[in-house]
This record gives sequence, structure tokens and C-alpha cells, in this order.
Amino acid sequence: MDVIWTVFLFALGACVGSFLNVVVWRMPRGQSIVFPGSHCPACGRAIRWYDNIPLVSWLALRARCRDCKAPISPRYFFVELAAACLVAGLFVCYYVFRVRRGAGQFADTWPMFLSNAALLCGLLAASLIDVEHWIIPLEVCWVVSLIGAVSAAAAPPPWRFLPHPTPVSGAAGAMALAAGAGLIVSLLLVHYGYLQRSFLDAEDRPREKPEEGDPIEGSRETQPAPVSVAFTKAHGVDPRREVLREVAFLTPALLLAAVAWLLVARGGPAARTWASLRAVGWLAPHMEALLASLFGYLVGGLWIWSVRILGTLGFGKEAMGLGDVHILAAVGAVCGWVVPSLAFFLAAFLALAWAVALAVSRHQRELPYGPWLAGGALVAMVGYDYLMELLRPYTQAFKLLFG
Repeated sequence: MDVIWTVFLFALGACVGSFLNVVVWRMPRGQSIVFPGSHCPACGRAIRWYDNIPLVSWLALRARCRDCKAPISPRYFFVELAAACLVAGLFVCYYVFRVRRGAGQFADTWPMFLSNAALLCGLLAASLIDVEHWIIPLEVCWVVSLIGAVSAAAAPPPWRFLPHPTPVSGAAGAMALAAGAGLIVSLLLVHYGYLQRSFLDAEDRPREKPEEGDPIEGSRETQPAPVSVAFTKAHGVDPRREVLREVAFLTPALLLAAVAWLLVARGGPAARTWASLRAVGWLAPHMEALLASLFGYLVGGLWIWSVRILGTLGFGKEAMGLGDVHILAAVGAVCGWVVPSLAFFLAAFLALAWAVALAVSRHQRELPYGPWLAGGALVAMVGYDYLMELLRPYTQAFKLLFG
């Protein structure tokens, strides 16, 4: 049965990869991912259904359009193959080789698996767009975050795959809910003009390559040249002042989270009311899982946002990107707060390894940080048990120090 599921999920992943090709091509160019249907970018003719079979059609057509004979970039094939391997490989890791303990039976935990697979596919799409255009498609991160929250609430996954915020009898869950409400308040303040988005008045980032960019293989179009990764005063704004707008944006969430902690952690009527809400019969595990997803979303985003704010204030130029905030927040929404915390540090080691490779061979291209966060998340998801065992002495020392 495992072989059947592996083959099926490989085929499903290849189909998802075919859709990701559409997302990667159209979304950065502001085009609809729904209309028009798949067509050749060279001659514009619609692709027939039998020429749109993932993996197979590219090989059968020998990487050329049936109508105009224009070459089809091998990127399409390899994106489909990568998505297929990610989805099927995740199944093999979780349910065949049992690389992670506690996954249970696939029939019981398939919603958790699908949300994890959706996360990997979303990270793949975001990384490809980031490498080519130096931007993170926030819509992809939002969709993945929503899938994670809905999946967790509908079918609570095993604890190891979505750790619950448990400090001080659920005060962390109350903080997450309050902080989420604070973010909604901030979004409303932005919508009605009481808060201004950061770097809104900044000039366009300068190109590092000529404006015409590089030609895309198999197409008459060109891809945009990569841009600089940080705003400075040369762009007509003061980065320190701009990042303070983000501090103002986060203030309602931080204040409400602090109030929730004080009310719940110290006991009293508020704590008893919160405890009773968390123990409403059959609803309790669903609520706990949803709070765990929200807590993970906030912790994941806060890792990067803290570095962005502190780095910008310290160095006077934009540090990290808001797209990176959304990537790690999406990881937290699906996997809980531990995986994005591990991914945050793993990404730094992966990026450092690439920097060493750049120093050795100067013919390689510098990459944005999004792919390293995605790579760190993948390593943390699959190697979770090994990493936690490795960190066990440190977590025990932390518990002794802070109770």
C-alpha cells in the first residue's frame, strides 16, 4: 500500500508542480494564474491537454512547442520533478521510513501531511520567484498559512507535528490570540490611513544589471534583472524612520499580548474564564490546535521581523525583507513554533555555506535569503527528531533556569 500511495503522491506532486510553473511565471508579472489557460510564451497558442501532462509531455515533445518549435525551458520539467519528489519524499519520510516519530497512520493524519506538503510546494514557488525577481509573493505565503490554520483546526495533528503553546497553563495561547487581534487592529489602522506602510515613499531600487535583463530560454521575453536587496538613504527615505512605522504597526499586537499574559498568567477570574473556554468538550483539541498554529505563525514572523527592525536601526539600511517575515510565518502556521525557530538558525548556516562557495568560486550568483529560509524549514521538518535530540541538553538547561 505504501508503494501505491508513493506513486500516487508523486503524480499528484507533479501536477502541483505544473501549476507552480504557472505561478512562478505569471505572478511576478502581475498576470492572472487562472486566465488565460496554458499557452506557449513564444507563439501564444494554447497548449493541448495531451501536451500538458506533467513530466511526460516535456519529454515527448523533446522540449519544443508542437506549433512553433520554440524550445521549452528545462525549468518546467525540473520544477514538476522537484514538486513530485517533495510530496512523495515527504510521505516516505513520515510514513515509510518513520524519520519523524509520532506521525501515526496516513489514514488518520493525512490532513496534517497535506498541509506540510502544501508548505513545501509553496516554499518551492516562493524560492524560485525570489531567486529570479528578488521578491517574495506574499499571496503564496498567505494561502499556505491559511491551509495550515484550517487543517490544524479541522483535524488536530499529533503534538510533535504542531507543538502547543503550554507555558503558564495556556497563557501563551491567550497571548497569541490577543496578538492576532492586535494585528487586525493595525491592519484596520493602515486601511483607514492612521498608520502608513513603511518605505511607501521610497524610490525604485537600482538595478544591478542592465534594464533589459537576461533572455529567458524558450521565450522571446526577458527576465527582470536582480535588484539591490536593501533600501538606504540613497532611495529618498530614512530607513531608521521607516522601520519605526513597523514598530508602530506591531505595537497594538505587543500591548494586547502583554495584557493577555498579565491577566491569564497571574490567575484570577480572567485565567479561570480562559481555562474554561479552552476546555469546552469536543471543541478543546480543535481550539488548542488553532492556537498552536496562530502561535507558530506569530513566532515565525517575529524571528525575522525582530532582526529586520534591530538591523535597520543599527546599520541605517533595510535589513532582511518583509517577504522573509511571511515565509517563516507560514512555516509556523503549518508546523508550530519550533520548526520556524530551528529554520531561522539553520538558514544562516546554509547561507554561510553558500557565501564560502562564492568566495571560492566567483562565477556563482548571489542569492536572496528566502531560499535559505525554505531550505532551513525543509531540514527542520524532516530532521526534527534528530535536531531536538541534539538540542536536548540546552533545552533542559533552559527549563532549569526559567522553571
